[in-house]
Amino acid sequence: MKPVDARAWVMWLMAGGLLAILISNPLYLLLLFLISRLVMFACAPAEPQRFPLPFWRIAAAILVFSTLFNMLTAHIGQTVLFTLPTSWPLVGGSLTFETAVYGFLNGLRLVTLLSFFIAFNTIVPVSELAGLTPRALHELGLVMLISITYIPETISQFHRIRDAQAIRGHQLNGLRAWRPILLPLLISGLERAMNLSETMVSRGYGSTSQIAAPFRARVLLIIGLTFALGGSLRLTWGGADGWLLLSAGLAAIAWAYRELSKDVKRTRYKPRHWGLSETFITIGAIIALIPILPLDIFDRTAFYYAPYPEVSAPLFGVGTGLVMLGLAMPAVVMIFTPPELELTH
Repeated sequence: MKPVDARAWVMWLMAGGLLAILISNPLYLLLLFLISRLVMFACAPAEPQRFPLPFWRIAAAILVFSTLFNMLTAHIGQTVLFTLPTSWPLVGGSLTFETAVYGFLNGLRLVTLLSFFIAFNTIVPVSELAGLTPRALHELGLVMLISITYIPETISQFHRIRDAQAIRGHQLNGLRAWRPILLPLLISGLERAMNLSETMVSRGYGSTSQIAAPFRARVLLIIGLTFALGGSLRLTWGGADGWLLLSAGLAAIAWAYRELSKDVKRTRYKPRHWGLSETFITIGAIIALIPILPLDIFDRTAFYYAPYPEVSAPLFGVGTGLVMLGLAMPAVVMIFTPPELELTH
């Protein structure tokens, strides 16, 4: 399958992240987590990006910390596991099973959200992400591209230096043992920064021309910022109509940057075309969001789960789960769409 347009992956990430944030039911969270891992393993490149720590180790640390923190700081629930002296500040009192379950659910939600972001970062090239920035913010996009690119490059350089030092018999058994690794890593990072700056200067980066912003763009920015501020204040006071003002403000700001982008020219070495793969992925993401819409088709009460005052079995709707499988559309497209049958328009 040919590389998919980054805009389709952004839709997939937004849908999965929104569901992971809004849902507290552990069964649905596990389903979303499995979908994100499936899509990552099916659509990731042959040589995925290496992270300094394995994902499973990070997930285990998040779950353990969230469970212990909530169990030690919240002393409610009916199933008492342990009792600490009340003279101990903050952690003193009864430690209940319900608080441990609630902390585990919060950690599971964070792990699910992290899994979607890791899958997105592994599948989508950094250059494609920089291309999504508006043309009026091309300098910000370039800075983000350089920053994001340096992270995996620094990680790869760290692994190379560590392996080279290990061949020489170096062992990391203390703080002083890190100096032969950190110093070459710092020096190599400075060398890459100097080479990049010289390359950008030689290509004329930094020679800009002053262009006056269009009057319409300035008016839209003022209106958008005013509406966004008013909507935020309205939400602070508990008014539900603040979402409407905030949405109108964001739409005006987006329109203003669209007007500003007309004066900026951008060329693409190999532009991507929106094809059937992107359409199917976007449709799957939209279908997965149907259960959270204010419709009477699905029971949204099953999305929310609270172990208080006593732990009970969470509910699970088969229809809702099947609709959420729309987020697995990238894996389906990857499996059932041969490269020779990929059609674009």
